[in-house]
Amino acid sequence: MTGVRDWLALPLLGRPDGTARVWTRGFTLSVVALTVVVAVLGLYGSAYELTIGSKVAIYAVVILGLTVLVGYGGQISFGHNAFFGIGGYVSALATTSWGLSPLVGLLIGLVLAAVVAVVVGFPTLRLRGHFLALGTFAVGLGFYAFAVASPQLKGFSGIGGIPPFSVGSLSLGPQFARFWLSGAVMLVAIVAVAHLRHGRWGRALRTVATDEATAQSVGIDVHRTKLSAFVVSALLASVAGSLYAHTTSYVSPETFSFTTILTFFMMLFIGGLGSVWGAVLGSLVVTVVPEVVPEAVATWQPMIFGALLVVILIVRPAGLLGGSRRRTTAARAPSTPPTDAGPTAPERIEAAA
Repeated sequence: MTGVRDWLALPLLGRPDGTARVWTRGFTLSVVALTVVVAVLGLYGSAYELTIGSKVAIYAVVILGLTVLVGYGGQISFGHNAFFGIGGYVSALATTSWGLSPLVGLLIGLVLAAVVAVVVGFPTLRLRGHFLALGTFAVGLGFYAFAVASPQLKGFSGIGGIPPFSVGSLSLGPQFARFWLSGAVMLVAIVAVAHLRHGRWGRALRTVATDEATAQSVGIDVHRTKLSAFVVSALLASVAGSLYAHTTSYVSPETFSFTTILTFFMMLFIGGLGSVWGAVLGSLVVTVVPEVVPEAVATWQPMIFGALLVVILIVRPAGLLGGSRRRTTAARAPSTPPTDAGPTAPERIEAAA
């Protein structure tokens, strides 16, 4: 396992390096506030509100993964509906056809998503720009076609009757329990991604996104670092897909279509690139707004969101929350070139190890 981890340059959730602090007052208060919201909504929310809240939390986990890949790593992927689908379909099959527990199904989905991410990411992440976008788009499109054509996945009919998530004899069947599970996973993902960003691996990844030549010159293995970010984002998408299957009790190809990945990117860009709180905000806006607008306006929803996205990209290219974070970072930055890669060559090389 150590050899595989080292080859992928997979990050460790260790203590952040240097002067970077994850648990600032603002971050701590935000985590506490969100925890209180999740707890209170689980206690007093209606079944409808809990269903919507569960979807917001699940989608936020996916967007947190894309935040790592796109926001920190600068790599585009239009194929993450495939990893979302792998988690969902594996959990569905594990619990309805294979006689396995939801936890085992989730773990199998994680392993499969990691393997597929390595197989897909190894060649495609050597591409750049629109070639990378087209390469990952082919992956997402291929998964959708497979889900439609596969008899085991039951095509457009989908798989229903998926039981609630459970651990041993503890079944999270009630709606509030499903919501709390999704909320807890979201909170863990927020903290994990924040730690990743401020650790050595995160600094190496952001250096790669800024200038690959500079990253190579300080000893960072660019391809392995990008590949590890791809794997991390795929794992988060797979976890979210599994939670989605057990929360809604149904999956179908339409759940993981190309429309899904477009929705994910809308959440990512509206909330803010590179911001963990932007991932939550984007998921909240894109999920809740269609539920509260009048029915007459609902038919115009795609155009409204499209126009909103265009306006945000023009006015605040980094998203609603991404801009303020980047401006704050820029204000604190010294006039000399950044030394995020580390003060010494051994540390720089270790960033990719």
